Amino acid sequence: MSFSESDYSAILDKFSELGDTKYKAFHENLIPGTSIAYGVRIPALREIARAIVKADPDGFLSVSCPGSYEEIMLRGMVIAGMKRPLSERIPLIESFLPLIDNWAVCDTFCSSFKLRSAEDKTLMWQLIEPLFADPREFYARFALVMFLGCFVEPDYIQAGLEHIETLTQEQYYVRMAAAWAVSVCYVKFPQKTLLLLKRKVLPKFTQNKSIQKIRESYRVPGEDKEMLLQYKI
Repeated sequence: MSFSESDYSAILDKFSELGDTKYKAFHENLIPGTSIAYGVRIPALREIARAIVKADPDGFLSVSCPGSYEEIMLRGMVIAGMKRPLSERIPLIESFLPLIDNWAVCDTFCSSFKLRSAEDKTLMWQLIEPLFADPREFYARFALVMFLGCFVEPDYIQAGLEHIETLTQEQYYVRMAAAWAVSVCYVKFPQKTLLLLKRKVLPKFTQNKSIQKIRESYRVPGEDKEMLLQYKI
């Protein structure tokens, strides 16, 4: 059965039913400049997305619109969760990127992907690699968060660190994602990441925030945390 306009209206009614005004106010404080329409929590959105993916994701995408924060979130979750090769979803991902205007949508979209094959991983890397240098804040953040979530592994770690080193964007959410990525890299590949931090070539904010995040990790030995202080700028 195809997804209809009335089915979409029913989803918006569900949003109203699930909305939590206290959560809405709290979450808006975490995302400056973003207005959240309903206050639906992420687990509830994921449950709705899973049902759509099982039923008729293409029909949903054909009638969905970016009318609210939750609608954008849900569209991203459906695109990321569709049970088909990534090659068939690349145009959908590219069309979604302009809708990302805050860190929460960006990071939730990234975390919704499961790269199930070597081909999917290769295609996603080919998609994100040019975006590390993109001047648009959330295009670059998308690349960084996808990297730290799916590519901090032997085949990609060096290329990822090199992309982080050459970032020129000064936007806050790019620099924060870069520091987050460096901290993940240090947990998994401490020696390779330490070589970058020792050279002190990252912008001051990124360098110091990276060290702060590494020191906050429970997976980093205490002696490493003390040693890293000497590389603050």
